[in-house]
Amino acid sequence: MKLFNSMALKKKAAPALLGASLLAFAWAGGQANAQTTQLSIGATSQASSLYAYHVAVAQMLNEALPGVNISVVETGGGLDNMRRLSEGQVDWGMMAEPDLYEYYKGLGPFEGQANENFRTFWVTTPLAYLTVVGADTGIENFQDLAGKQFNAGGRGSGTERATFEALGAMGVEPDWFRTGMGDAVTAFKDRRVVGFTKAGPPASPDSAILDAQTSRDIKILNWTDEDIAKVQAQYPHFDFMAVQDTPYGTGPMNLRVVFITMGTTTDMSEQQAYDIFKAVVENVDKVAQSYPAIAGLDIAKQTLERGQTPLHPGVVRYFQEQGMTVPDRLMPPEMR
Repeated sequence: MKLFNSMALKKKAAPALLGASLLAFAWAGGQANAQTTQLSIGATSQASSLYAYHVAVAQMLNEALPGVNISVVETGGGLDNMRRLSEGQVDWGMMAEPDLYEYYKGLGPFEGQANENFRTFWVTTPLAYLTVVGADTGIENFQDLAGKQFNAGGRGSGTERATFEALGAMGVEPDWFRTGMGDAVTAFKDRRVVGFTKAGPPASPDSAILDAQTSRDIKILNWTDEDIAKVQAQYPHFDFMAVQDTPYGTGPMNLRVVFITMGTTTDMSEQQAYDIFKAVVENVDKVAQSYPAIAGLDIAKQTLERGQTPLHPGVVRYFQEQGMTVPDRLMPPEMR
């Protein structure tokens, strides 16, 4: 009888003990979750090679920073990331300079929409706006594009807008052929347009340009010093870069470039930004194992030289600890 009562008591106690255990486990789990900071990166389309960069950065940070869990969000790219960042949907995101600067200041397409909370996180690799024309067209410079059927970039893209603005500053008005990038390349191969603008790496071939070359010899137009002066008179924040050659055998020339930039906001704490930036700067080679284009890149140097929008205070703190001088243009208003 005693044995029966003891077993019965154990049976009655078991659910209670199990419930208490589950409650304790849930509480412990809640405590662990409470100590884990959830962050998200606004990246780009998974079809883009740049998506792999963000995944590699997230993996590295999740390993390097205890108590942080970072996820990568597939987005429509720079402009979409700016919107998501403004609405607090992501903690930082990929965009291009000078787009971040224009949004920060409320310039160009963002007139009246200035976001003074935007800050530069870090700057990575350049992209060039390559102006491709048929070698058989007789076009030697940007002025020769006037009145010719020409595609400025994928319809509605940042490339198209940048081309409109730059050529407009020089007083050049082609007969714009507005369409998607794939259709533009097809039109070029069919000789319905004299050329197109394509954003691509300055040091490695772009697949769309290689495709165009299968049917037609190409020429990449050079930005002369006079061209650059005209553009920068209206858009002083537009960037150009001299190169010794391109993947298309052009020899020395000037390219209009933008730099892939990580933008964040003042919503991120100084300590959080400091920890993330330090890890990104000091683990470039680890990230390069998944995204080779960044191998050997000095992100700290690149950020100081190519950034245009004020830095996040946490990034400034890192530079100051390293004894590096932060240019006045990059000092955030809250640290002046």
